[in-house]
Amino acid sequence: MGITRKLMSISTLGAVDFRSDKERAASNTGKAAKAAKKQNKLIAEQNRLLAEQNALQREQRG
Repeated sequence: MGITRKLMSISTLGAVDFRSDKERAASNTGKAAKAAKKQNKLIAEQNRLLAEQNALQREQRG
């Protein structure tokens, strides 16, 4: 959490980074995981729709 770092950042008007490298890395990792999860959900939905389309096309042919 780094209360000292945050106080230094505020008192030096941003000369000291508000977040440490570890905090920044953890935040980026969380954002990447969230984006990957969202992308996987969209891909699954696309696959479902494609399978549904293929089933309808098969019904129309035969």
